[in-house]
Amino acid sequence: MNLLTFLQNDFRLLWRHGFAIAYLVVALVYASVLSALPREWADAVLPVLAWSDAAFFCFFFAGASVCLDLAQGTYRALLVSPLPPRTYFLVKAANLSILSFGMAAAVSLSSRGFGFRPAPLAVSVLAGAAPSALLGAALALRLRSVNRFLVGTIPVFLVLALPILRYAAGPWLPAWVSALARWTPTEGAFLWARAAYAPVPWGELASGTAAALAWTAAAAALVLGPAVRASGGE
Repeated sequence: MNLLTFLQNDFRLLWRHGFAIAYLVVALVYASVLSALPREWADAVLPVLAWSDAAFFCFFFAGASVCLDLAQGTYRALLVSPLPPRTYFLVKAANLSILSFGMAAAVSLSSRGFGFRPAPLAVSVLAGAAPSALLGAALALRLRSVNRFLVGTIPVFLVLALPILRYAAGPWLPAWVSALARWTPTEGAFLWARAAYAPVPWGELASGTAAALAWTAAAAALVLGPAVRASGGE
């Protein structure tokens, strides 16, 4: 099985499991909410919704998809292919990133027309989807079922959501919470999401990108790798 076939097969599984439809439904809900808000409020909320496409949905959907593959035996069947186990997770993250970018772009178009920058939006999706999807997949391998995954990952998601808390309530938060939010795996994604709609200092974007790369490498080596080995994937 070559890489392109692997990508196509995984996308078919995502479609069969209903993840692509879920993205479409959420995109319609987001567009409806934005259309009902005053323009100033919609502009403030739009970066949060764009961030959620990658950081929120890729985290939960990657984990839920792995849980379903485990339950149906698809995970082990895919891992006996000539491709290394890491390819399975990279393909999963890539397909979810494509869906996330399509959803974020569609919501942006519905709210702003062409008044946004697609390149920063794409970087935001990559910066959020890569660490989030790998963490979600690793936790799914440990927790093994969708129900346990949805409950067991709540503390992790609360940490991933700290950049949004700082954005919404920064002046009222303790200094240590704001400092912690700057070093979460999803901070870089949120900075680039904001940059798709308004200027963000390049220094902040560079530090956010570096943090996202570091978190992705750490998630792959220190969290996902041991989880794959424990599951018998290597």
